[in-house]
Amino acid sequence: MVSKKPGKQRLKGSKAPIHLKRKRIRARLVSDDPELQSIRTVTVRVGDEVEVVRGDFGSPNSVKSESRGKRLGQSRGRSGIKAKVASVDTERALIYVDGMTSSTADGKEEGVPIRASNIVVTSLFDGDQLRIKRLLERSGGASDE
Repeated sequence: MVSKKPGKQRLKGSKAPIHLKRKRIRARLVSDDPELQSIRTVTVRVGDEVEVVRGDFGSPNSVKSESRGKRLGQSRGRSGIKAKVASVDTERALIYVDGMTSSTADGKEEGVPIRASNIVVTSLFDGDQLRIKRLLERSGGASDE
């Protein structure tokens, strides 16, 4: 029997093996491909194109002009960026996207970590044909290639 207690769920998730943690880094798939319409989520990989849909970096230290913000009706911060996944931190379940950087105190540019729930995958990386074949099989589409 699996526990319903949130604390035990979090503990089990944090102590899980790394190959299971990788599979939990999933994001919503929004694709124009009719064969992938029935696929709801996919495991995020390096090379996938994603769109940041949530997260505004709206802390007082963030770099944004006074003309943007929730109260003024515009999008806040850098949400809406469409870019490729630069790296995936499996241990901490975080994703780093190209173009999402912040400067550190010593002037270096460092990637901003994003959770998988805050992005939408818009197109899959074409380099792994086996992955695409398995997704098509999962969707019920014919894969006679």
